[in-house]
Amino acid sequence: MRDAPIVELGIREIATYCDFADLAYRSIDKSGRQEAVATYFYVHSLLSHCATVARLLWSSELAEHAGGSNIAALLKVPQDYRVEDDSVREIMDRYDTRLAHGLSLRGEVRKVLDFNIGDRDAFEEEYSLFLRHYDPTVDTLTLIEEEFNLAQIATELSDIKSRANAWLQDNASLEARPATPSVPPRH
Repeated sequence: MRDAPIVELGIREIATYCDFADLAYRSIDKSGRQEAVATYFYVHSLLSHCATVARLLWSSELAEHAGGSNIAALLKVPQDYRVEDDSVREIMDRYDTRLAHGLSLRGEVRKVLDFNIGDRDAFEEEYSLFLRHYDPTVDTLTLIEEEFNLAQIATELSDIKSRANAWLQDNASLEARPATPSVPPRH
């Protein structure tokens, strides 16, 4: 394999961003009692890290250094994973476009339903657009009218992390060790 250190770094980053996504997912309070801003902070963090993992898995730049195979192929990531679905990446990468498109999906919109937590059906109203809605009973986020099952995404990212770590166990050539932290003194 050409440029093995570049591929290895890409796979290490995939494992790291899967860790970040896992931390965000575990921080979402599934009881629905968490402050709405905190809930959406963690939800958006999960999706952002998921989008980064997807970019790395299917990166044409990294594939050039892996003999033409993308990292997803090297790790044998199932093609039916939602992580592979462009909607996850596009919701984060092209949020502006999705926002404009979301309004056109609903026709006449008079009300924006935002920062709601609970059963989605309880909030549904005529001429409304779900900008952000989280239903902890089914672990589903509605973001600009698109639904994301967060448990499914978290499970897929956990599997991808396992695949990345297994690949690193068998193929890593770079020494990985934490750097010594440097914390400036407080005065």
